[in-house]
Amino acid sequence: MHHLRSATPVTALILGWLLLVLLPGCAAESEEEDEAAPEVVEVPVRSLENELVSISRTYTARTRSPREVEVRARVSGVLESRRYEEGEQIERGAEMFRIDPSPYAVRVRSGEASLERAEAERRQAEREWERVLGLYEDNAASGRERDEARSQLELAEAEVAAAEAALAEARLDLDYTSVVSPLDGVGGLEERPEGSLLEAGDLLATVTQLDPIRADFAIPEAHLATYGPQIRSGVGLTVLLALPDDALYPHQGQIDVTEVSVDEATGMVEVRALFPNRDVQLLPGQFVRVTLSGLIAGHGKRVPHAAVVEGPEGTAVFVVDDDDVPHMRPIQIGMDLGEDFLVTGGLSDGDRIVIGGVAGIEEGTGIRPLDSPRAAEEPVAPGLLPEVSTDLLDEVMDPATEQDAVDDILDGIGNGPDRDRASD
Repeated sequence: MHHLRSATPVTALILGWLLLVLLPGCAAESEEEDEAAPEVVEVPVRSLENELVSISRTYTARTRSPREVEVRARVSGVLESRRYEEGEQIERGAEMFRIDPSPYAVRVRSGEASLERAEAERRQAEREWERVLGLYEDNAASGRERDEARSQLELAEAEVAAAEAALAEARLDLDYTSVVSPLDGVGGLEERPEGSLLEAGDLLATVTQLDPIRADFAIPEAHLATYGPQIRSGVGLTVLLALPDDALYPHQGQIDVTEVSVDEATGMVEVRALFPNRDVQLLPGQFVRVTLSGLIAGHGKRVPHAAVVEGPEGTAVFVVDDDDVPHMRPIQIGMDLGEDFLVTGGLSDGDRIVIGGVAGIEEGTGIRPLDSPRAAEEPVAPGLLPEVSTDLLDEVMDPATEQDAVDDILDGIGNGPDRDRASD
């Protein structure tokens, strides 16, 4: 017992020394364990809602004049003068050329004299008819004399009608010596100078209508099958035009007509749009780009490309639960919208999905979500586009009619709200 009591200080010393050596090592091991603990990954997350998705499609087009009319001489004669400025706007009915009217004025006076003579002969025939008819009723003239008087009156009336027709023709020819513009447009270069001897039918100039101006373009057959009803009706559709220098044309247009057949060689369908062109900013023959904005793609949810992964069951996204744990869920993609996909099945309203950094997360491993709402879509040219000119609109649809048309379009593409809810 005494021996044990004497060894106690030594033992205490040894134990103290061991503690000094071992404690720092334990602390180091604790720090290494802390460093080895995985960090929670921060990823952007977005909440999804079902929506009616619209898209834009751009096509190459060429501008053309809706009407280009050749101005020709309708009577022969000497071209006396040109009455318009070449290359300037000219109104319908404005005089463009004057053909020497003298010969035709003489024909008018001759026709007037012939008409006066025919009318005098008719009056004489009327008096003779009345005289013979009276004698015939008194049994003082024969039936033959009566019939001859009646025939003379009818011949005189025919002569008057012929003289009236000849005079009308002469006056018409006289009017044709003043060559007028058949429409509002720009007068082209003269084809024949003053002093030229013209024949009826000779080309004098061309008048080109520039307001409105049309843009001809072609769309694939598949696009027509998807968007044809909306393109033809114009419901919810905005028609924009980019100039050859890529600047946006400041006026919206309207679809004018769609071809009823598909070109067998190209598989394309011809479409024509009209644009106001009061300032003559567009000229026929220019290459431009027409954008159809607001084409209805259907109901669904927009999912960014970066959110889509290939899972064991095909295309999928990571859906985040209430505990901020991502789980892979298969989806059905309807259309590529550019930066997003239109998802038509596999997701429900309110689902939160990971929209970025999917390569750095694992299914079932908690994450730190960063809310990332979808940015509002900017218009094609904010603040620059005025309303469509009412001169181009044949009919203004009321809201009820427009909604009915939208419903018809959705039924046509087979992606209405009912079908989408069923897919969810």
